[in-house]
Amino acid sequence: MSEIARVAPDFAGISHARIDRMGPIHWPCRSADDPGTPTLHLERFATASGKARLAARGYLPPGEAADADYPFVLITGRRLEHYNAGTMMRLTSNLDLLPEERLEINPVDAARLGLSDADRVTVTSRRGSIDLPVQVTERVAPGQLFMAFHLPEAPANVLTSDWSDEVTSCPEYKVTAVGLAPVRRR
Repeated sequence: MSEIARVAPDFAGISHARIDRMGPIHWPCRSADDPGTPTLHLERFATASGKARLAARGYLPPGEAADADYPFVLITGRRLEHYNAGTMMRLTSNLDLLPEERLEINPVDAARLGLSDADRVTVTSRRGSIDLPVQVTERVAPGQLFMAFHLPEAPANVLTSDWSDEVTSCPEYKVTAVGLAPVRRR
């Protein structure tokens, strides 16, 4: 924190000793007597005019789209039950709330494929495959699927593409073309 405070003026008033004494401190906090700034930009933005500078960006299609071989769009994200907790060490009781990941599928798609809640499917992308149970729900639109990336038993990123944003290089985890096949019982 001392090094950060020396090179970044917005953090000059923050130290480990002060955090230990006061608890969290909002930045910017520019000096030891600055209480911090819980809300940025109340009156104006940090620009010469005080107005925000916004720039429209033209639409860019996703790196890959659904097609005949991979007819669904998989969206990955977080689930409340496992939001940043227990995914590595498993020291929390989050698994009591949701013991395994499931693939959310719209009722129209589930009926077309003959799938019911808890049926197991193999989800396949151009990069890999994983097996998991389905949950039939209207939370996803027809043609879309959802799964979280929390649990190591359901490694969503085995499926996701290596496409990334051209400006930030942030990976495009949210849009992956996939196919589904019921897991055959032996």
